[in-house]
Amino acid sequence: MLWFNPMRTTKYPDALAGWQPDFSIRIRPASKVEPTPALRHPVWSNCTLPVIVYSDYLYNYKMFMTHVLPGVDDLFRVKQAFKDGTATIALATPAGLALEPYHALTLSAYSRRPVVPLSELGRRGMEATAADWAGEGVRVHCYNRVIACKLRNGNSVSPAAAAAVVENMNKLPGLALPEDPLGFGGPLVPGSDTLRVVIEARTGGWRTIKNTQDILNACNAAGASFSAAQFKRIVCKLLPRSYDTSPPVTGPALLSSAGAKAYRDAVAAVRSAHLFVATAGTTVAHAFFMQPEAGAGLIEVRPCGWGTKWSDKSNGDQDSMAVQLGKDDSVRYFAYNVEDPSQCSPPDYEPELRAVMAANNGTMPLPVVHQLADKSPPRYTPEALMSRDQHVSPKPGPLLDFIRHAAALLVDKAAYQAARNDRRVHGYAVAQGVLLAEAGVKDAGAAAAGADPTHMLRAP
Repeated sequence: MLWFNPMRTTKYPDALAGWQPDFSIRIRPASKVEPTPALRHPVWSNCTLPVIVYSDYLYNYKMFMTHVLPGVDDLFRVKQAFKDGTATIALATPAGLALEPYHALTLSAYSRRPVVPLSELGRRGMEATAADWAGEGVRVHCYNRVIACKLRNGNSVSPAAAAAVVENMNKLPGLALPEDPLGFGGPLVPGSDTLRVVIEARTGGWRTIKNTQDILNACNAAGASFSAAQFKRIVCKLLPRSYDTSPPVTGPALLSSAGAKAYRDAVAAVRSAHLFVATAGTTVAHAFFMQPEAGAGLIEVRPCGWGTKWSDKSNGDQDSMAVQLGKDDSVRYFAYNVEDPSQCSPPDYEPELRAVMAANNGTMPLPVVHQLADKSPPRYTPEALMSRDQHVSPKPGPLLDFIRHAAALLVDKAAYQAARNDRRVHGYAVAQGVLLAEAGVKDAGAAAAGADPTHMLRAP
């Protein structure tokens, strides 16, 4: 398995320390000198059926959502492979790391038993202690049957899968999703003439929207003067990005933790909106939980170069939201590619990284590991990382123009697909305004200079 080590820091609270040695589940024959009596004298359980799930990059929320959740949903809900709901889902976290709340909250929809890390099944020194993940009610180590699945990117998170997760969360004590957590004025209903927009307010040293308050003020100042298709009014709210910095829990994830409640609140907030505006990164995966029947769309805000120079990653990667949401268009996808340098600023770590590279012949030093350790190549070059992680300060007026443009395409899927075919779902924020063009324009400024006026949302 490929993986990044999840970090809990103040400045980079959602950081993933990259380029770890590849992790493998080791299998060997049993012997008479096993370390515990339970393994030396096995008693085979027919009451507990572990379903071991493993996949790459389990601590990247978006990749977990695009690799693991669709596969588990296909096995459990679609194919009904485990009909009685008593299978124990064991997530093979690298090196026995603890589960994150989103692991437990999403996968608990598919079994009545708690989701556990794989290491919990073999934890030593706790024989016969209580374990609600086991059919016997006490910890067991040996099983008549074990099913192991490696899940890779396949289908996107379907609306039915998202609905199953939401339905389950609503049944969990203390975790029912509030209908209007940000105070829009009631639950989201189809046919509303008020456009609801949620804007991510992320903190930390990278990939933040630095002027969220300015955007919020401009959005709400438009108020009743706003018009786009059925929408005659606009209301915007900020979604603070909160992080659980408490130590992770060993064993089954506690669904009563602060992290679980923060995840619930974020999902509920996004579900209460028509449009979710967020910077490129893992948070955009919340869009899978939006409500298509009311008209729903994601505006992914990309920093300078990420939607142009590095468009092979932002548009072509199988985990990109452009690809994932484009599989069924239930939630409309829009890209807001910021290409005006005055609206971008470097990530906080860039000066330090460039200094390290300068001292290392212009390259980024990589960790030294044992020569026999399997290691995949780094996913990004330093330049790609620094491009992806820039802060952005989008000008409120042009961004609001793009929000209006996107709002007009939320309700009618055919109109949205026609606009995509006409190269009108990727916006490029340049000095002249916002250019509507195909994905992957390499020089947005030059393209805007010679653009058809109908493809400029704000002409000079």
